[in-house]
Amino acid sequence: MAPSQRGVFYLKWGPSKALRLEVGQDAMKIVAANAVIVLEPREADIRASYSYKKEVQDATRKTLFIGFREKIEPLEAPRIDIVGRSYVGNFEVIYTDLDFEKYLTIITPANFLYDYAVLTTTDIMFHMVARRQVYFEEEPYEHIRVYFV
Repeated sequence: MAPSQRGVFYLKWGPSKALRLEVGQDAMKIVAANAVIVLEPREADIRASYSYKKEVQDATRKTLFIGFREKIEPLEAPRIDIVGRSYVGNFEVIYTDLDFEKYLTIITPANFLYDYAVLTTTDIMFHMVARRQVYFEEEPYEHIRVYFV
């Protein structure tokens, strides 16, 4: 699939269903049956029931994990646009389906304050340089917005 600046794409998520990716110039919205995740350059908005958040840091890297209370459920899709690796807008997306888990790796554009995010059926992870600070705005266990500084 050729790169596109804006649009709606359906990413295979399981045998016959998909996640909807809505891509704009500087944002990606991931829509599942029970979650909506919006990735922007300085923040991530996660509208899904979550059970924990955890930061792990070493000398050079920081990783933020947010665990979902329920597994991410895919949508019925009118078509499947993405299987495997593709570029959508300024994002590179890589779908990996192992027998025990599904992974969506989203490599973000250079102007984002986190390098990439990985979505699984049970959590989302953000990877960034260690000097980044993260702040949260929460409706506890229902909605979380993460600010990257």
